[in-house]
Amino acid sequence: MTKQIGRWKAGESGNRAGRPPGRPDRRAQWRAELGEALPEIMARLVTTAKAGDTQAAALILSRCCPPVRPQREPTELPELAKAGTLGDQARAVIAAVAAGDISTDAAAELLRAVADAAKAVEVDELHRRLSALEGRAHEDK
Repeated sequence: MTKQIGRWKAGESGNRAGRPPGRPDRRAQWRAELGEALPEIMARLVTTAKAGDTQAAALILSRCCPPVRPQREPTELPELAKAGTLGDQARAVIAAVAAGDISTDAAAELLRAVADAAKAVEVDELHRRLSALEGRAHEDK
């Protein structure tokens, strides 16, 4: 037995005024026409970009070359390891940025890691408290 999810039977359309079967999709037709003309369009676009058209060059670069992203480099921050509390760790990261020892991007990632660690500690603490409360409730019975 198959489970029916919608109101319509297989092969039955809910949109009777929709596109009739056999009629080609306009978007597929446009893609086919563009595919045929694409080599000529690209050649003209490259020619205009070489001639100094910056919009043509920007279009080519945005579509053909991936954006340059900053490389993540390992960050050494001994003060972070020495910090006792999560607050001390965050202050160590901020101090390192202020001193110019690490970039703001690296600091943002480190602060996100400290915040994630704080959330994990919070969940662990809540779990510990809940377990203790449940244990007391069972002892009272």
